[in-house]
Amino acid sequence: MARLSHHTLSQLDFRQALEEEIEWQPDLIPKQIIDLALADSDLDEFADHLKELTKAGASTPYADLITAIKWRNGRRPVHILPIHERVLYRAVVNLLKEDLPPFDRTTEAYEQFEMGPIADSGAQFVIKTDIANYFSTIDHELISGELLARTGRSEISSFLCDFWRTILNRSVGIPQMSEPSKILSEILVGNLHRRLTRKGYRVWRYADDFRITARSRQESIQALDAIHEESRLMGLSLNDWKTHLLPIERYKQLASEDKEKEDEARASAQRSLMFWNPYEDDSNELEVDEVYVEAAGSLLQEWRDETPDAVIEHSGLLQRHKLIRTSLNVLATFEDAAGLPFLFDILLREPQLTPSVFRYIRSLEAKSPDLAGAACVRILESGILNRWQQLWIAWAVQSADFASNRIVLESAPLRQFLNGLLGDRSEMVRGQACLSLAANSSLSKAQWADVHESSNSLSAPYSAAALAGVLDINDSERQQLRPPSKLNGLAADWGTTCIPLK
Repeated sequence: MARLSHHTLSQLDFRQALEEEIEWQPDLIPKQIIDLALADSDLDEFADHLKELTKAGASTPYADLITAIKWRNGRRPVHILPIHERVLYRAVVNLLKEDLPPFDRTTEAYEQFEMGPIADSGAQFVIKTDIANYFSTIDHELISGELLARTGRSEISSFLCDFWRTILNRSVGIPQMSEPSKILSEILVGNLHRRLTRKGYRVWRYADDFRITARSRQESIQALDAIHEESRLMGLSLNDWKTHLLPIERYKQLASEDKEKEDEARASAQRSLMFWNPYEDDSNELEVDEVYVEAAGSLLQEWRDETPDAVIEHSGLLQRHKLIRTSLNVLATFEDAAGLPFLFDILLREPQLTPSVFRYIRSLEAKSPDLAGAACVRILESGILNRWQQLWIAWAVQSADFASNRIVLESAPLRQFLNGLLGDRSEMVRGQACLSLAANSSLSKAQWADVHESSNSLSAPYSAAALAGVLDINDSERQQLRPPSKLNGLAADWGTTCIPLK
């Protein structure tokens, strides 16, 4: 992979990039162990360490790939990078930020995007569309050339192009689930937006979603031809399933239905969920807790009782998705087990909510460890989990509360499940399974050694932390096996604070 010059490296703020990376909360995978360990460390010291590693050419980027389920049963490739590569990537992109398009993914920005066509007094039709598999189809050479034109930084443009190619082992696509990638992704869709505007079309955009208004059906057809043509010139294509031509009155009706759905929810027992704020200071805490929990349980019951394959409008699906997720978050905050009976159905019918399901289970492990453990076993025995979901359940059973209550130790299905993951092809999954077994007094020296030998920079912190819980070694041998590298040594120290020595 191309190396950056000392001059460019001297301009990179590794300290800021490291802090931002630690603070960032990924929504599709659990937070990496090394991020948790670094959060309590001297960031200046480790930022300098990462910078020196980069100077020495120690970065050999690669990405572990796992496939997440997204809304409406789509699939999304999630590229998981080690901490060194993540910080370097963020530091490089931060250096370019002033010359890059503005990045706004707020709720207000989305509302303005959706309502924009309604404000166009001459509109007769609205085109709704988005780019198919946008992150996975971005051409490296094209976006690198755009970066060079915007910033004049040829070295960085070439470095990023080589960085992506090395990570993904292909000439298209940039890593998803990455803030730097989201920032850079604005470049090509921003260019597409401008090209359409220059052709005289009225265009609104949010990320890679587009709305275009037209004065007539003929103009609508011309606009569709234009966005197809301009997209192809960038190596992109439209998502045919999400491309619709709507009369303006129908578009207004759908927008109105979205608002009505929200108003209906707020007018019912679900109102408390729509406005729920976990940080609000209320003097009548018990009563408020009961209202929230009752509303969450009622919402989940109503959802499960509806016909699973009922035809539901797009706005209704979005509203339902939001309320189920909020219900789980409410129950997790109050550590209430009322949501456990619904988890299997949520994973079956709304699998994109997998992170919320397992965060909820983990929230119960202090007050209701037996119930949480039983829920994990029921989910496992259903056979519905893919690798992404298996990673989440392995993370959920890692907690000290499970260990102190011997939940995994005394559950053959959970132990067998974690043992099976030790040979998984995903490095992240292997590392998490290793750590979860160690945390639950169920990891042998031979198992640890096998995972450790197959570890690279992504999973090495997991095996380092797991060392504290390996069963059949003494303290002297444990010390000898302690990894010598600075980052993995930090992870090993973190493991001793989270996993009692056996």
